[in-house]
Amino acid sequence: MSGKVSMQKIADALGVSKNAVSLALSGKPGVSGALRDRVFETANRLGYRARTDKEGRRTRNLLILIPKYIRHDQGFYREIYWAIDRRAKETGCTAVRCEISERMEEALLLPEEWHLAVYEGLLLVGVFREAYVRHLLDLGAPLVIVDHDYDTLKLDAVVTANTTEAFRIVSYLIGLGHREIGFIGAIGMTRSFMERWLGYCQAMSEAGLAIPEAYCLTGEAPLATLHSQPSEVQAWLDGLGSYPTAWFCANDRIAVNLIEMLTAMGVRIPGSLSVAGFDDIEEAARTEPPLTTVQVQREQLGYEAVDFLIRKIDYGGNPTKLSIYGAFIERASCAPPSGNAENLRDPVPNRG
Repeated sequence: MSGKVSMQKIADALGVSKNAVSLALSGKPGVSGALRDRVFETANRLGYRARTDKEGRRTRNLLILIPKYIRHDQGFYREIYWAIDRRAKETGCTAVRCEISERMEEALLLPEEWHLAVYEGLLLVGVFREAYVRHLLDLGAPLVIVDHDYDTLKLDAVVTANTTEAFRIVSYLIGLGHREIGFIGAIGMTRSFMERWLGYCQAMSEAGLAIPEAYCLTGEAPLATLHSQPSEVQAWLDGLGSYPTAWFCANDRIAVNLIEMLTAMGVRIPGSLSVAGFDDIEEAARTEPPLTTVQVQREQLGYEAVDFLIRKIDYGGNPTKLSIYGAFIERASCAPPSGNAENLRDPVPNRG
């Protein structure tokens, strides 16, 4: 068991004295920086667990890994991270954030922080390459991934109930009277998009409605550029001869971009066409019209992830996936269908 790893075992692995290991782990002088790095690296690799403090409480460091491409995210992932940070402090832990670049993932490199302290567990926030996650699992430290999971890996995950919530919002559109509902989202990009696509398909099937393939944009898109370069969606819209009466988008950023494009093209939202999203980012309430969506419980995701990881550290157990329901947010971007779906545009000035 990793919890039984002792300082002596670390010393034996490195061929140094137990006292040198003790000095390194406690941050005291008397050992070189190079040896200190080797001690921490070996302690983490062997699964060494920190001792209790003077009051008998175990001191824990939790390493929080975040893909570098989301470092500027000011909404969705930021809220999850700060929830993790708050919950870690409440439970007496220290959460150390590390950005993982694409190069690090490709080369299976650990963050520098891994070699500077003993970490009892890892939290992964967002989408990482499967090979990199497998590499982290092989290190043996307790690991929980947040907002994603993998079909081919058995690991602990805290996720949103994407399929259930997508089914609910598409069923809402159907309840408004919509029969032609399209879907926009690169379903091969993330597990969550695929699950939302499945919820959409399930709702359409149970209502006896065919999937209007002409109105579904599900192709691949680079993960980091999907939202910043919406030209693919614009070109696709320009090539359509008609529109559905509603679109369900795999997330709010796609939906907000779609509303802006359609409005510029003279399509009345929601007078002629309804749009729904998923996530409830800040822009969803500010767009015109405000977006109907599913609110992902970002704070709860972060809190549950920390509690889940601590349970894994203390008790172990088989890999488990915890799904958290969202909240349906009804705003002004959806309404019962009206008019002819093949003639939705108002005359607009030439955009050229």
